[in-house]
Amino acid sequence: MPTKKIPKQDFVINLIKEVLRKRGVVQSQEDLCYHVLDGLKKYDKKYVLSPRRVKELVIKIPNVEIKAKTKKIPKMTKLDKCPVCDKKVSKIYGKNLLNKKIHIGYVCRRCGYTTDLESFMPMKYLFLWKTVKGKV
Repeated sequence: MPTKKIPKQDFVINLIKEVLRKRGVVQSQEDLCYHVLDGLKKYDKKYVLSPRRVKELVIKIPNVEIKAKTKKIPKMTKLDKCPVCDKKVSKIYGKNLLNKKIHIGYVCRRCGYTTDLESFMPMKYLFLWKTVKGKV
C-alpha cells in the first residue's frame, strides 16, 4: 500500500490562492479541496488533503471572502464555537421595548459569521477571491 504524504501549510495556501485567483469563485468546500488536491497531485501523487483542512487554511488568507449558505436547525441553547472557523463567538445584544439588554444572537469576530437565536447553521461554503483595485 502506498504511503500518504501531508503537504506543508505554505504550499497548500499558495495552491489555494492560485485556484481562487484563476476561478474567482468556488461553490463548496469539497470543490475547493478537489481543485487544490488536483494541483498537489501534479507535484506528488501521494499527497492527501481533507476539505476541513482546506477550510481552516482558507480562513488565514486575507484576500478570500467566505460566505456560508445556511439551514435552519432546532433552537440552540448556546453556541460556544464558530461553526465556520472553530473560534470563540461573541454574543450580540439588543434592547427591547423596555430598554433592557437582551441576547439576540452570536457573531464571530474572526470570520464574520453571524446567527440569531433561530439557529441557522452553515451547510455549504462559498469561497470568493477579493481583488484589490489596481492589483490582482
